[in-house]
Amino acid sequence: MRNTVHKPVLIAHGGAGVRTPVSERAERRRALISAVETGLVVLRGGGSALDAVTATVAALENHHLFNAGFGSVLTREGRVEMDAAVMVAECQDSIAEGSADAQKRAITRIRAGGVVLVSRVYNPVLLARCVMERTPHVLIAGSAAERLAREAGIRMCRPEQLITDRARSRWFASLKSPKSALQEHGTVGAAALDRAGNLAAATSTGGVSGKMPGRVGDSALIGAGLFANSRGAASATGAGEAIMKAGLCREAVRLTPRLGVQEAAQRAIEELHGATGGEAGVIIVDSRGRLGYAHNAQAMEIALLAPSGEIEHLAVPATKKV
Repeated sequence: MRNTVHKPVLIAHGGAGVRTPVSERAERRRALISAVETGLVVLRGGGSALDAVTATVAALENHHLFNAGFGSVLTREGRVEMDAAVMVAECQDSIAEGSADAQKRAITRIRAGGVVLVSRVYNPVLLARCVMERTPHVLIAGSAAERLAREAGIRMCRPEQLITDRARSRWFASLKSPKSALQEHGTVGAAALDRAGNLAAATSTGGVSGKMPGRVGDSALIGAGLFANSRGAASATGAGEAIMKAGLCREAVRLTPRLGVQEAAQRAIEELHGATGGEAGVIIVDSRGRLGYAHNAQAMEIALLAPSGEIEHLAVPATKKV
């Protein structure tokens, strides 16, 4: 019920894929921890799970070492095309009818919004939230989404302002070896539970380096790159095509009540690999504030609020491929 006070919980990921260069690891670690600190300030100040995941992901979009927002990888034609989404499961009270002693019961309202193929917005996750809150739609693409951003006063930019030297060098590498470039993943995401029991997830990405123009991955697709309902909230990263085929985040949340949150994350990754042969990672927060995370790529790093109350950074061991 809504009068139950929950302990706020937050977890974020910085992508699953090939191991990052040693020279970048310390800075990425600091950036992930800082992003979770930003989200926790929101939660501890009484903010919502949606506010927290939006703030966390926006912080990662602003950092040049992550493949989202500033620092997004480039298409085959050398352009930025970004996808992002948010989803929230909000607790509400309902009065049961048909009884003289009307009883309150808990219900969950689910909302979501996303954008794909945007190139002129600093923080696609903010635009995704705008779609959810200011339109009757869930997913808007390209120039139409950017027009909404202008109308809403969301910070705009020229596409070239989002391109870093790092992304440009990866683009040149992808032109020489397209197959190897598609193995690189770097989506960012977060999931949270707030004091009122609301659950939320957010995911943002620049896609894969050297992708075909117009390619849409999993990150903005409900059930694939993110999902939230009364049981839990999840965000995914990795090979988007495999994540879409497996419906990774919805499957992980579905398994949570039966298996527990950590085993559900591992099982969902195992099933994804068995069905598609792909590599992916997933993070989950369930309705009791328990955390789960798993991947089967070379590397995946996360930051979370540990039981001690401290923010912890983890290089997550890979789930065994079956």
